[in-house]
Amino acid sequence: MYSIVKRLRSRGARKHDREIQSDPGTPGDLTLTICGGAPEAKLARHDDSRQEPIIPVLNNAQLVTMHGDKMLFKGYERGEGGAEHVQEWSVLVTLRPAGAG
Repeated sequence: MYSIVKRLRSRGARKHDREIQSDPGTPGDLTLTICGGAPEAKLARHDDSRQEPIIPVLNNAQLVTMHGDKMLFKGYERGEGGAEHVQEWSVLVTLRPAGAG
């Protein structure tokens, strides 16, 4: 589903509200799949047939809350060197802009 995703944490630490509010988010197609028995959320460009992630994959993705067209997912992402950090995604489900395919 076409969505705009904001990553709410940096290396596991929650970002300041001002930083979150000023972030326009990353648009793309959100998919939720089971990989190795655990759910993972991935955001890819809508026109990418290979569905390569454009932000780090959210592993063990859990839906925390949902209200209208907004969702909050919590999980972890792998950083450089394989380090794992807690991450949260704020997801706004929206229509794909005209001319975006």
